[in-house]
Amino acid sequence: LKDVDPSIINVEDAMSPGVYTVSPDAPIDEVCNEMASKKYGSAVIVQNHKVVGIFTTVDVCSAFAALLHGRLTH
Repeated sequence: LKDVDPSIINVEDAMSPGVYTVSPDAPIDEVCNEMASKKYGSAVIVQNHKVVGIFTTVDVCSAFAALLHGRLTH
């Protein structure tokens, strides 16, 4: 790709066409299982047909670390 000018490539050309969406009240274990099994890097959080957030693999790691250290409870 050394002969390709990155300034002429759109994000649309590189994006994933399918989007994994969940509601804000989706159980975190189900979302994590789906992300892991399908190798998704993120889940788009949608409420009332509007994007309200994004849940990423970094968020998964942060939640897991907090859970291990007793900082995350429901």
